[in-house]
Amino acid sequence: MTRDIRPLAAYDEYKACEQLQAEVMGLSDLDVTPYPLLQSFAQAGGAVLGAFDSLRMVGCVFGYVGLSDDGVFYHRSQRLAVLPAYQGRGVGEALKRAQAGHALARGLRLMCWTFDPLRARNAHLNLHKLGAMSQTYLPDAYAALSGARNAGAPIDRLWVEWRLDISQPVPPGPDYTTAPIALRNADDRPADLNPSIQADVVRIQIPDDIDAVWAADAALGCAWREATRQAFTAYFARGYRVVDFIRRQGYVLTRRASQFDTPPLFSVI
Repeated sequence: MTRDIRPLAAYDEYKACEQLQAEVMGLSDLDVTPYPLLQSFAQAGGAVLGAFDSLRMVGCVFGYVGLSDDGVFYHRSQRLAVLPAYQGRGVGEALKRAQAGHALARGLRLMCWTFDPLRARNAHLNLHKLGAMSQTYLPDAYAALSGARNAGAPIDRLWVEWRLDISQPVPPGPDYTTAPIALRNADDRPADLNPSIQADVVRIQIPDDIDAVWAADAALGCAWREATRQAFTAYFARGYRVVDFIRRQGYVLTRRASQFDTPPLFSVI
């Protein structure tokens, strides 16, 4: 694949970004970020980038400048979409890193966004590959998304903070595979929820493919939402942070003194 990542510059490219959102995320026209708003993001200093295979757009990412209540400017990444045929080929990571470069060039040291904590592929990209972290769980982050794949279930999100001015974090250590499990994935069923483990490192497991779980058993998908909500909120309340995600091992949460103890630039709460 010949990959070209660049800012969108033409009407047809903005419309292709609209279509990508709908196709990849299953969104209705009501929930797709439209061309006029995408163009406004770009004109106001935000990033609206596309990944192209020859002339075809195969991925897009966009965001804008945010300002916290504490007066911290940051880049708010709003949405990333990559065509299914191009997923797992580094396109999403390349788009995110290009977005980070855009933010750094404008003097921003932090990028933030949200993602569904039940999506293993997204967790692996955001936490393991990019080195972001999270310590905030947002229940019912969106009242509804028309046409969303898990319509009818609560749309919960993890709030991700990616420090752009420090090197990529190192996972907490080789002992993550032996760290106690606060929520276990038992053949795609949540099991052994324990919100009160006393350990420096704990793990929260999720299914490898939540879409397959939703398709087979919507009630089971809802059970996963409720179980992960309980696990994350319990450990965040006790001072833990998510610092990594390992496929088939789960989220890695730590409260151990380390570089992860660097205070966040701000909090959404």
